[in-house]
Amino acid sequence: MKNYIIFASMGFELVGLIIGCFYLGEYLDRKYNSKGLIFVGLSFAALIGWLWRVIWLLRRMQKQEEKQDAGPKGPVQ
Repeated sequence: MKNYIIFASMGFELVGLIIGCFYLGEYLDRKYNSKGLIFVGLSFAALIGWLWRVIWLLRRMQKQEEKQDAGPKGPVQ
């Protein structure tokens, strides 16, 4: 159940990153007159960081599953 919640929250994180990059990028583009380059750069940086976090979470969850599978199987008779 916990894994489903983690993956569901990733969608909200991505939407939040895109909205944040949009508003911050628009503000900085108007301030420095960069014709959208700051917005594009922020968006790529945010997406790369988000993908890095997704990969990190997947590896961490895989290690936890391996530990659970390798653990004791029950009482020995």
